[in-house]
This record gives sequence, C-alpha cells and structure tokens, in this order.
Amino acid sequence: MNDFSAWLRQQLVQAVAAPRYIQLATALEAAIKQRRLAAGDFLPPERVLAERLAVSRVTVSKALKLLEEKALISRQQGVGTRVAVYMDYSLSQEQGGFTAQITRSGSAASNLWLLRTRVTPPPEIAQALNLSEHEPVVKLRRLRLADGNPISLETTYIPLRFLPDPERLEHSLYALWQERGIVPEGKHFLLKAIACSDEVAGLLNVSCGAPLLLVTQTSRNAQGEVLEISEVQCRSDVYEFEVSS
Repeated sequence: MNDFSAWLRQQLVQAVAAPRYIQLATALEAAIKQRRLAAGDFLPPERVLAERLAVSRVTVSKALKLLEEKALISRQQGVGTRVAVYMDYSLSQEQGGFTAQITRSGSAASNLWLLRTRVTPPPEIAQALNLSEHEPVVKLRRLRLADGNPISLETTYIPLRFLPDPERLEHSLYALWQERGIVPEGKHFLLKAIACSDEVAGLLNVSCGAPLLLVTQTSRNAQGEVLEISEVQCRSDVYEFEVSS
C-alpha cells in the first residue's frame, strides 16, 4: 500500500487545476479502473490516507464521498472503505447459474466449500422435496466468490438421486448436471430482506446487522420433480437482481 500511496502522490502532483478533493477522487477512480485497486481491496483509513498524501482529512472525506456516489467504493462503519464488488445477476431461466453469469461478466467464479455431505433434512425441507421424513438428502453449504471476494452464502438441499456423490462437486452444480442429463426446467424464487447474523457477517466480510437479500430458490425438472431447494444470502452492496418473465 506504500507503493500505491506514492503513486497517488505522483498523480496529485501531475493533476490539472481543480479542487484538491476532485483531484484525489479522479486519481482514485483511475486506480480502480486501471485495476491498481482490485474489487474488494480496502483503502487506508481516512486519517492515514490524509497523512500519506499530505492533505486534510476533509479533502479525503469529500473525495471518498464522490466515489461512493458513483458506486465505486462502499463504506461501512466498523468494516472500512473498500473498492465495490458489483454483481448484475439475472433470475432469468436463460442466463444460467452463478458460475456462468460471473464468468460471462469477465470475473472469476469460485467456491469456498463449508459443507458437502448427506443429512436427514428438517421436516419442512423433506416435505418441499417430496421425500419421506427420514430419507437422506445432500446438503451443500458454500461461499460464492467473485474474483476471490465472498459475495453470497448458499445452502442447498438436493435429493440424493440427483447428486449421489456430493464430495465430487467442485465448481458448477448446473454444469455437472448438464453432463449427466439433468436439466432444470423451472425455477421459483422468493426474495426477502434480512439482517446479517454474526456468523454470516464473518463469512461475507460485512458488519453484523448489515442488510442482506435472502433468495430462496426451488428448481424442478421437466417431470416436475424438485431438483434443489437453495437459500442464498446475498450481499446487498454487491448484487443487483434482474427478473424477466
């Protein structure tokens, strides 16, 4: 970060005539667009940045406010200021799942697996999957990452016959299903705003109580059988959802 501070100072020296906070905002915006600062990177605290650049803290605060208004950074009390991670996610059937959409946007999709196992499901899940109460199912729990940044926490239940070997799943569930001739034909979504819990805050790198969007997805095949029920807790500062019929 010291090298970045030196680069910023050089940009300010070369800046055209303008108020100092606009010069700083312009330099920071250039750093983001040139990927000198990657999505999810934290900026130094305002006081530290002001000291390193020999400008007032008011100048830094006004510059960051301009960047926040452009949705280039996000500022959260107790967490800090970081380069915004943006995810334009479509619920349209034709757009595919998480991995396909992230890849198409030019970012790298990855998972941090928390759980891949067989469990006896809660009664409400067994009922939703049209299974007997004690019939085992696959439970998956993973962090979904874009360019290495956690942006959602996904918990999925799948009838065992549709994924008999969950430990072999590494990347895209839908790509694996496609190889096996399993095709989701219909999806139902339920969206709800929730407050982030302590546990999820630590996983998603957001503050406890921060707003999340909970998306409950039910997918079926052409025969009407339920393939999966997923609960996805999405960072509201990252996701923008598009729904088409």
